[in-house]
Amino acid sequence: MIKNKFYKILIVNILLVIVALNCSILYANEKDITIKLGVYNYEPYFYIKDGEVKGYYKDILDKIIHDVNKNNTSNKKIKVEYVKGKVSSLIKDLEAGKIDIMMDLQYTKERKDKFIYSKNYIGVERISIYTYKDSEPEDIKYLDKKKVAFIKEEYGSQWLLDCLQSYNINPIPIWVNDYKEALQKLDDKSVVATISPSDENKLDRYNEIQQFLSGPVYIAASKDNRWIIDKIDNTIDNYTKEEKEELEKIYFKYFHNKIAKKEVLLYIISSIFILFILIKYIIPAKKKNNLRKKIKDDLIKDRYTVYYQPIVNPKNDKIVGFEALIRYINPEGKIVPPHLFINDIENINMTEELSIWVFKTILRDYEWFKLNTNLKDEKFYISMNISFNEIKSKKFLQTVNSIIEMDESFESKKIVFEVVENIESENLKEIKKGMEFLQTKNIKIASDDFGIKYSNLDILSKFNFDMVKIDKYFIDEIKNNEFNHEVIMFLSKICKQYNKSIVLEGVEDKEQVDIIKNIDYDNIFIQGYFYAKPQRKEDIDLIKIRK
Repeated sequence: MIKNKFYKILIVNILLVIVALNCSILYANEKDITIKLGVYNYEPYFYIKDGEVKGYYKDILDKIIHDVNKNNTSNKKIKVEYVKGKVSSLIKDLEAGKIDIMMDLQYTKERKDKFIYSKNYIGVERISIYTYKDSEPEDIKYLDKKKVAFIKEEYGSQWLLDCLQSYNINPIPIWVNDYKEALQKLDDKSVVATISPSDENKLDRYNEIQQFLSGPVYIAASKDNRWIIDKIDNTIDNYTKEEKEELEKIYFKYFHNKIAKKEVLLYIISSIFILFILIKYIIPAKKKNNLRKKIKDDLIKDRYTVYYQPIVNPKNDKIVGFEALIRYINPEGKIVPPHLFINDIENINMTEELSIWVFKTILRDYEWFKLNTNLKDEKFYISMNISFNEIKSKKFLQTVNSIIEMDESFESKKIVFEVVENIESENLKEIKKGMEFLQTKNIKIASDDFGIKYSNLDILSKFNFDMVKIDKYFIDEIKNNEFNHEVIMFLSKICKQYNKSIVLEGVEDKEQVDIIKNIDYDNIFIQGYFYAKPQRKEDIDLIKIRK
């Protein structure tokens, strides 16, 4: 009986000990959280001395973790375990979740989806190129086609290599695991130069030939450890002025004022360079993007419209066609002429988009002219302006072809593309090919503004135009200037011989019309204020059905 009682008491005591041990383990787990930090030899940021990890990043992280623990309301305390390795292997371990955080990682497109970065950067990557002490190259061009040591998986190395190549300096990269190995390569002269942190204070035996700023560096965590970065960010965000000054003291502990001044100078130079890039490229690009968005919005909101100017046969006063002319309607409802907005469209390379919009519009309006005017049983065409750049654009031609294929009644419509542009000799083959493609799709091609700028007899001989439009310049003085009169007579003979239509632009009075009527060619037509100005299709008096 006594013996059984003894055993019962013994079993109860053992169970109590087990429970106590489990509680103590649970309490310990509740109390401490260990995060693994990847470190590598990168003096003065990280280095090993007497078996201990030391350096600027170590002191910075110690300060932050201390403050995280101080502000933590629970019993959980964060401890740091240092995992030593090579840069390349540590980055892979961070991605795989084998370590929790790393210091000194730059934010890149390739890494943005792999790691969680701190909001605040912890330093600016400054790297230098070093050569042997006894070598004295004049500049970094010395490195072209020579072996230079770079660090695997290290962003600063790849950035510097790209930077050198952009200046047409093409070193032969020798990839090593860390900076220590890179310096060993330089010592045994298997490379002529290496890169190393500019703040390294033990490189007096080497010759520094150039220093670079490759950008800010951050604390980075694996994807499963966002909470670590959140705690670090919250702690730094809530730092007082005094606490921020403590971080500055750590910085000056490792980096002398002289180096700080050098850094300030580099910052100034970098700022000037960034400002130049902003003014020269980024701000104009931003303006172009905003303008593109505005034009697209205006197209959706019907802020653009098409005016039509009739083209008339003076021998019978019948309409043979219309030229479609784009106009802009401002927010106040006023019509804005093209010379006030067309340059913006050309500068942001949106002429193709706008031409496609005009093309779709005139195809719809062609049906309107047939149904709502006295042109129901008449043959007429609608012309629109495009450039030679569009004619040689595969995208433009493919889009036009797709629109034609979707328009079941396209064969009954007569469309003309008017072109005027500077033609470079190397583009002749592309332009001819584009013109021939459009002509096979039943689109006629006209040479616009003939006689001025680039439109002349030379391009008539090079391209198979279906129509020639003679500029207003020749019409203005046709009554008094014998030369202008003879030019028009000469062109009419050529066009008659090769069966090309002629349109005389800018005709404004009856005397001009009478002279043109007497030209012996049936396919000579008139466009100008004598018959009608450009206007909305609904307002063209010549086509209204009379009751």
